[in-house]
Order: sequence, then C-alpha cells, then structure tokens
Amino acid sequence: MKVSELYDNYFHIEKLNQPYRNSREHLEELFSFLDLCLAAAMSARGLDSKKLLGAWEAGRLSDLSVSVQDIERLVAAGNGQDHTHALTEEALEQIGISREHIRRRIRVSRENGMIPRFELLKIKFRLDSFESFAMLLALSVQYDRKYEGIYVWLHNNNGDMYPTKWLALRLYESLMGETPASASRMMSGSSALCRFLCSRELSGRDRSEASDQLVLSRRVTAYLMGSNDPDPRLSGFCSLAAFRKEVFIPFRDEVRDQILRYMVKKGFRQSGCFVFGLYGPAGIGRTTLICSAASVMGMQVLRISLDHLLQMKSTEREKYLDMIYTETVLIGAFPCFVTDSRQETEQTGEEAPAGREKDKSLSETAAHITRTFHFLFWLTHERDSVFLNTGAEFISEELPMLTANERYLFWKAALPEKDEELMSYANRYILTPGSITGSASLASELAAAQKKSIDDSHMTRAVQQHSVNQLGSYATRINAVFTWDDLVVSDEQKRRMKMICDQVRYRSIVNEDWGFRKRSPYGRGLCALFYGSPGTGKTMAVQVMANELGLDLYRIDLSQLTSKYIGETQKNISRLFDKAKNINAMLFFDEADAMFAKRSEVKDSNDRYANADTAFLLQKLEDHEGITILATNYVNNIDDAFKRRIRFMINFVFPTPEVRLQLWKKILPEAAKTDEALDFEFYADHFELSGSNIKEILTNAAYLAAAQGTGIRNCHIIEAIKLNFSKYGKILTNSDFGYLANL
Repeated sequence: MKVSELYDNYFHIEKLNQPYRNSREHLEELFSFLDLCLAAAMSARGLDSKKLLGAWEAGRLSDLSVSVQDIERLVAAGNGQDHTHALTEEALEQIGISREHIRRRIRVSRENGMIPRFELLKIKFRLDSFESFAMLLALSVQYDRKYEGIYVWLHNNNGDMYPTKWLALRLYESLMGETPASASRMMSGSSALCRFLCSRELSGRDRSEASDQLVLSRRVTAYLMGSNDPDPRLSGFCSLAAFRKEVFIPFRDEVRDQILRYMVKKGFRQSGCFVFGLYGPAGIGRTTLICSAASVMGMQVLRISLDHLLQMKSTEREKYLDMIYTETVLIGAFPCFVTDSRQETEQTGEEAPAGREKDKSLSETAAHITRTFHFLFWLTHERDSVFLNTGAEFISEELPMLTANERYLFWKAALPEKDEELMSYANRYILTPGSITGSASLASELAAAQKKSIDDSHMTRAVQQHSVNQLGSYATRINAVFTWDDLVVSDEQKRRMKMICDQVRYRSIVNEDWGFRKRSPYGRGLCALFYGSPGTGKTMAVQVMANELGLDLYRIDLSQLTSKYIGETQKNISRLFDKAKNINAMLFFDEADAMFAKRSEVKDSNDRYANADTAFLLQKLEDHEGITILATNYVNNIDDAFKRRIRFMINFVFPTPEVRLQLWKKILPEAAKTDEALDFEFYADHFELSGSNIKEILTNAAYLAAAQGTGIRNCHIIEAIKLNFSKYGKILTNSDFGYLANL
C-alpha cells in the first residue's frame, strides 16, 4: 500500500463535515485511524501491512518469528543505532489528516447535540491525546481479534497479544512526533486510564511497569459498545436509588434546595473533595431528598453500602472504590455512601479491639474516598466526624423526625380514603415516611384479610411491626392490653390521664398550627410521674394510656443502664434516648427513684460521678421529644429538678371502699366458677386492699377451690386474705370476718 493512499483507503472524504450518527460510527472511524497508524508503522519496518491487518488468529502467521536480523536490530538499537525504517513525512502527514478528519466530525457532532461515548470518556476522565490513543489500543483487542496478531509481532513475538504501555508510548512518539507529558503518569499507573478504565487482572508481579498490558475493563468496554447495564461486580452492595417523581411528596424543601445548591456549585469540581453529610433515622427520606435534587439536574444517585466495603481487605476495598468511581462517571450519578456500622458497634457492645479495628478501617476508607471522589454524600444515623481530618470540605445536615403536619402528608398519600382519621394517626404515631407507607400497606392487608375497612386495631398492629425490639437490651416491650374499662381509679385520676392523651392527640395544633413549637426550641416532649403506694394501679394506668394511643410500651431495664465503670452509665443513657427518639414508643421508668433520686452532697468521687449521671439523665430527658412515664412509690426521693420537667404528676392513692368494691367485681373473671354468693361488699368495707392485693387474693382463692374440686367460696377468699396479710406481718382471726367465718 502506498503511503499516499493511506487516508483515502481508510476514510470517506465526503463525510468530513458530517456529524456522527452514533457512537458506533465514531468507533469505526477511530479504528480506521488505528489501522492507518499501524499500517504506517509496519510499513516503516518493512512488513506488508495488508497481510497482518487481515490476520484473524493471534500468532498464527508463519513469519511471526524473531529473526537474526530482528535480534541484531534490537541490540543495535541499544547502542543508539536504530536500523528500523523511519516513518516518512508523507506518512505522518496522512496520519495528521486523519486525526483532523475525526476532530472535525466530533466538533460538528457536538454542535448538533451528540457526543460519542469514546469522546465522553476522554472528557469525563480528563484524558490527553496520548492517554486517548492508549485507550484506543486497549479497546482494540476486544473490538477485533485481528489486532492480537499485530501486537504479537510489534512486541517482537514475545507472546504479548495485548498492547503494553511501552508499545503505546513508542507508537505515539513515532506516529504523532511528540513526547507526551502524561508518559510518566502512564508508566507509574497513576493515569486515570490505568486506574479506572483498564483491567487490573493482567498485571503480573514478574512484569515491569512498562510491560504492563493495556486492556479496558469489561464494564468500560460494554459502555463504549452502547451498554448501560451497571457493573455486575458491584451488584451486592451498590444500586441506583429508585426515585419516582410522580409520587414524590415534597417535604423539607429547605434541605432539598441546599442539596441542590451544593450539587450545582461543588458537584463537578476537578480537584479536592466535598462531602455532604446527611444524618437522621433510617427511612426519614435522606436518599429521597438527594434523588429529588439530582433529578433536577438530570443525574442519578448510586447508593453504596459502606458496611459491606469495610469487611474487605484494604487493597480489595481500594480496588472496589475505584470501580465505584468509574461507575458513577459512566452512568452520571452522585455517589451516596450509607453506613450505620459505627453506631451498631457501640450498641451491640463489641469488644474494644474490634471497635478500634472498624474505626481504623473507616478512617482509611474515608481517606481513600477523599483522594478518589470530588463530590459525595455520606448518610448516617448520627453526625459523623470521620472526614474532619482528611482535608475534605465537609458539611453536615440533620434530618430530624417529621412533624405531625409532615406525617399527615404521607398518611394522606398512603390512605387518601381515611382522611378523617389521618391527623389522629399523625399525632399518635411518630414514624418515618418509609414506616408510614409500610404501616398503611400492612393495615390494608390486615383489614382485607378480615373483609373489613381499616380501623384502629388494624393500624395499631401494623405500626407495632415497625418498632418491635428497637431498644434492644435497654428495655423490655410490654404488651399493653388494658383499656379504660379495666382500670378502676378515681374520676380525677382518670381525667388527668385523659389530659395526657389529649396532649398527644392535639400537639400538632398547639405546637405547629398555633406556633408554640417555635417558643420551645427544646423540652417539647411529655413527661408524667405516677406516684403512690404499691399496687394502686400505676403500671396498669401506663398500659391503658399506651393502648389508647396505639404506642409501643417499653419498660426500661435500669440494670442495663447503670454501670460501675466511669462514663458507661452516661453512654448507655445516651444510646437509649438516641434509639427512642426515632420509634413509636412510650418509655416507662418503673421504680424511677432509683435513677431519678435526689443529688447528694459531694463527699467523695462516688458522689460526684453519681450526681453527674443524674444530671446527664436530666438533660437527656429534657431533650427527648417523645412520651416518658415515671412511676415510683417514694415521690419524696425524686430530685426537684426532675419535677420541674414533669408536666403531670398523678397520685395513685389507696382505693376507697366504693372503688374497692368495683375492683372485687371487675377482677373476678366472668368464666370463674363460684358455688355461692361472694360478699364483695363485706370485703370492700372491712379490708383496705389495693388492686394488686385483690387480684392476688382472688387468684389464690381460685387455686384453693380448684384443688378441692369445687367452685370459689367465701371460705377460699377468707383463706387467701389471711395469706395476703401474713406477708406484711399481720395475723387475722375468724373474728375479723364476722358472720362469714361461720359459713
């Protein structure tokens, strides 16, 4: 082939000013350019280029052996005597014309709104002309196997059928007539082409940097061939965040607008790293807000589980982070790392060495991320400071729990047909958007299974599914089954309890519609103290209220909060309230005087630390926005500072004879067998008993009757009353029971 015919043989001059129709057509001309370059290079070495360019099988040509002349030439080249045929001026001119042909068509294509994918990669990864040429070589062996034979020969038949860094540099210098500035980056492997676009599987320990083979990764090759499928190697822990604009419910517009401003201002920087931290409970809408902002820019969000990455070895983790960066560039997505591992480590009480190892891995990963990514989102449950010492620009924003009016919007979207009850749900149930959607769906299924419309029982059961065991070992969930009908207390006590329930139901009106929330930046929770003698109904009253409001009731395990180690009690208290603020629950501190006792005069270090724990508990109680009920038998032992923060104090006194009569009648089950009329009026008038005492007496009487094979009689109740009073050191005789003793 004559040198003067090179351009005309590979290109159509009539297309010179036409835009590319698609990326495929652009690739075809790129490989025409590569064929022209290789033909010129091989002609300069005295080989028939037509013969090699027509080879389809690697290393199958009979003349692909290293001859004596080749060895002499290689040795002579080492002495500065290169016997290869130099590329002629005419050949270099033909190559320059073909390069200009492609540049002109790209320029016309961009003017028509079309940028070929190969060109997009050059732009996105900021590749210069040498790196672009090397990328074309790296793609060639996957585009057409004929190039394998060519590279075997160009590598002096040493078995390398893939282009190497050395070959790319030698060809570029010879064909383009210049030494590239990026040569050192390419040889060291720090070039974006080597790090993000080429496969690392062909790198061997016994090879020099210059002999490293250049082959594009399967993901990049598929992208250049027109595929938009994500890298399957990332499928286990990376996924595109789903966002449906048509069903998106606008909320927290100020946060969304802030995210959008940073996306526009920082999202496409070419140096440094900007991290936008967004923290709050899972399901609160962190990813949704990011997706909403990204959709305005026509971008996507790649959600990455950092917890999965932290389980990898350091070298493997860095390789996958580079793959993730490549994926975000290819698909046009903002990286969004999600991690809750640090919080879980604290809450599960892992051994200190394991915790330190996780912190170390997280710090190393954060440092690598800041060296790789220029913009990213960091989603956690709590504010994270891992980026503070990495040199990255770090901004953190909290997404607290929804207000009642915000929850109403999500309830309305989930259950539009239940509009009358929705505000009640919004006030009663402290849920995230995800939990609201899930609860509404489950309640609909429960109602459909019973062929009924959704009522409070269905909703309560559905909501409870989203908060069971959320407090872990710090609390025990109590199944609140009692109702107002089961509770026998005075009218005044019941009235105050209903006032507490009303403050939960109507807090959106008072706090948000009437503006009281703005006047109370903290301490917006509701705390009540139930005090009185044992057995007067305090625990039952708490269950009645939890059942009425549809809240999960958690009895706090004080043994899990307190610790003999300095500072551990405060950590446990902090973890408890951090968990509790994001769930639909009522906290119940039974025997509260053990934790809320009066602070004492400091006489030694034990007093000082005990007082510090009490003060810290006081602070967390005030910050908590949920419902907390304290119960104690010794109200005088409660610190006055706690009383100031308690909105309701209800005294549960010993029941009057009238109330005791109701208790006797109500506690005895309707199915209980009796053999005679039981004189409850007598027992109520003559024995001052609490509700729990009466329950114990009737239970023991039932067992006495069952053991004798009879129904419950007055004699059984008398025996049970004597047993109960003996526990407190009081002995009763038959005279205490009047006429009943003779029956």
